[in-house]
Amino acid sequence: MYVTTRERSILQRLLDGRNKTTIQTLADELGVSTRTIQRDLKGVEDVLTEYHLTLERKAGTGLAVQGEAEAREQLRRFLSSLRHEEYTPEERRLLLLTVLLQHREPIKLFALASHLNVTVATVSHDLTKVGKWLEDFRLTLVRKRGYGVEIKGEERDVRRAIGALINENLNEAHVYRAIVSRISEREEATDPVSERLLHLMDLEMLRDVQRAVESLRKQFSEHVADSSYFALIVHVALAIDRIRQGKKVEMAPEYLQKLAMHKEYHLASQLAHALERMFGIDIPDEEIGYMSMYLRGAKLREERDDVLEESNLQLAVRVKQLIDGVEDELQTAFHDESLFKGLLSHLKPALYRVRQGMKIYNPLLEKIKADNPDLFHIVRKQAQRALDSGTIPDEEIGFLVMHFGSAIERRKRQSAVKALVICSSGIGSSKLLMSRLQKEFPEIRTIENASLFDVEKKNVDNYDLVISTVPLKHVADYFLVTPFLWKKEVNQIRDFLESYQPKQPVSPRDPDQRQTTEHLLERFEQMASVNEDIVSILTHFQVKELEENVSLEDGLNDICRDFERSGLLSGANSVVEGLLAREQAGGVAIPETSLALFHVRTEEIEKPCVSMCELKVPALRKGMDGMRVPVKRALVLLAPLSMSEQRLSLMSSISALLIKSEAHTTVFEKGSETEIRALLAESCQNYVRNLINQGVDDA
Repeated sequence: MYVTTRERSILQRLLDGRNKTTIQTLADELGVSTRTIQRDLKGVEDVLTEYHLTLERKAGTGLAVQGEAEAREQLRRFLSSLRHEEYTPEERRLLLLTVLLQHREPIKLFALASHLNVTVATVSHDLTKVGKWLEDFRLTLVRKRGYGVEIKGEERDVRRAIGALINENLNEAHVYRAIVSRISEREEATDPVSERLLHLMDLEMLRDVQRAVESLRKQFSEHVADSSYFALIVHVALAIDRIRQGKKVEMAPEYLQKLAMHKEYHLASQLAHALERMFGIDIPDEEIGYMSMYLRGAKLREERDDVLEESNLQLAVRVKQLIDGVEDELQTAFHDESLFKGLLSHLKPALYRVRQGMKIYNPLLEKIKADNPDLFHIVRKQAQRALDSGTIPDEEIGFLVMHFGSAIERRKRQSAVKALVICSSGIGSSKLLMSRLQKEFPEIRTIENASLFDVEKKNVDNYDLVISTVPLKHVADYFLVTPFLWKKEVNQIRDFLESYQPKQPVSPRDPDQRQTTEHLLERFEQMASVNEDIVSILTHFQVKELEENVSLEDGLNDICRDFERSGLLSGANSVVEGLLAREQAGGVAIPETSLALFHVRTEEIEKPCVSMCELKVPALRKGMDGMRVPVKRALVLLAPLSMSEQRLSLMSSISALLIKSEAHTTVFEKGSETEIRALLAESCQNYVRNLINQGVDDA
């Protein structure tokens, strides 16, 4: 079947389905008239018919392809397999960028024109747009008669441009296939532009880098989103390739020294040493610094609620302000712990990326804006107000809207069906898809999220339903959907569930049942440790009222010595030093309250401890927003350096109480020791209840 280049472009845009596609938008994107598009649609419909698909035309909403997800995927594969001597304007610009970014010497215009099978005038016109794209990366396109064309700029910016080119035009599935497959083993053809983009990197080296990163993955986080995981692999592979070419980045010594203070720098150093052995190269400290920046900016695919970790409480204050602002504008109250935790987990790396000027990619942005214009406006306004991070790009606002959108849609229901969801784009997309599933299918009791790399380790037979936003190579029966879950996709899943009989529980002799029993035993042991911590915390909690001439530092010292006498810690002086050092690093006073939170984790602390001291006269202390705040009461949280995730999460939930609601804040500011202990007990009880429910769901 012959398909013209323009028909292929129209079909690919329609199948993508991310934006509202009208005849006018197609004409604008392809640089032709609407009449030309109208003529091309006849050929487009002929191709769709071959794949049992139809073209739906709706006034006001535009064009859409209707049909089975598998048929859509088959057509995508067919379009990717086509080889054309002509390219669309956008494809030409992408190919020009790949050629220019790869070459270190000027290239003649006629050579570029010959490569693309177009005229010199066409290439010259394309280069004007290429130059504008490069300006966003502080790069200059040099064009001189008799000299040729080349890109000039700092090495760091060249790498940013290459990384952006790859990330904007290759999704996680492309990179995943390149990593796990040999070229000769590929079952699916790749379009020529994607093929060229992949070859911006040495594919063998890319696979080696993935193995090195995977060996350290558990140390930096098993919960990094596929998109960030692949971005890190691509960044490292590009860095090694450029180092081999003698291209090195520069970084101010004082900034490098600041980066070296973070745990991500230590992990980046480990990765660098492994890569040095693997490739026989020397990796400079500046390269390690950039690797650590990518680690710090990595998105998570699961929410983590460790409020005690580094500066999370400062961020938690801002997240609470963001939620409050959106609630006020929407005239609704979320009362959604998952929304708070999801935003907290997402925003720490996200705001780091914003502050560092790192490029943010959100392929769903236009769809989010079109579907949620009012919510987008509200979230953008409240995020700029609450997060205090300068101008936050719309791409990031889009991710925040997905969190709020999923909270609005979320309905907690239980059912007998167990589903596995593979979503590679991070927490926002994953939670949006899962909340849509919960809304549309109350019979789905358990929804488990996994990454592309997790799928191979899963026994999919243990799930009633497998749903993925990316094609799966080794799974026979699954539903390929979008994070927004279109009506057609809902109907397909509904048809399946209406005739489906959920899997019955396995017999006690089944290995999976033994595994479940072992899992429950592990959960009971974890709960025993948590319960022991709770008893200790509530038993030793006190509100220590300080005399008028006693400083806050002295009060902290008294509290730590009390805990030392009770056998909860050793070396009270070291613990106090740690508390004060944390204050200097980030501030402890909570804005718009009379409270401060002092917390630290050290080797001297043997059991979790919580206490509070009250000053006779408020003292000015450094706030989490950098301003001086009058503090009347200080909550002290001490935790061992080595703790299980469940025990640490308990302490995080206690610290989060300070800002959970105005009522909770008031209790900590003005309540008696008995009232605060009662609030702590209630919080601990809720935590244990959730832990039990989580154990049941996991079983």
